[in-house]
Amino acid sequence: MTSHHAVLVANAVIARLFDRHGLKEPWVETQDWWHGEGRLHARDLERAPLGHSLAGRTGLTPHTGIRERERAEFARDVAEGLKHAWVMNAWETLEIFASPPFLGELLAQLSPDVKKTVRRTHSLDLTALSAHELERRWQQEFKI
Repeated sequence: MTSHHAVLVANAVIARLFDRHGLKEPWVETQDWWHGEGRLHARDLERAPLGHSLAGRTGLTPHTGIRERERAEFARDVAEGLKHAWVMNAWETLEIFASPPFLGELLAQLSPDVKKTVRRTHSLDLTALSAHELERRWQQEFKI
């Protein structure tokens, strides 16, 4: 009997979803997401004109930096993509490797169905590794 597992590696700029059908099968990248705005400088992302300020106004929500807003937007996009991927090709378990600030954002955005499949999370950014290197490192360090 084969089992179907998924592995997500992500940070605030890129997320890659891999499928594994059994422990002896190779990882296959099935989907990726890119957030180009995550690479830009905050001054290039700011949408308000220079000199615009809400300073001194009360009753408004606390200021959220542009980086935090962009990270939250990308986390919503990835969570929605994971929900769609799970509906189309349901996996038994999902293991997530993500950079520390992005991991929290992503977990907060996951749908209940996808959240139920999360087996383990790792506060670790492995997005720069190739599929082969990811699989090798997972086998050495994280396989249970």
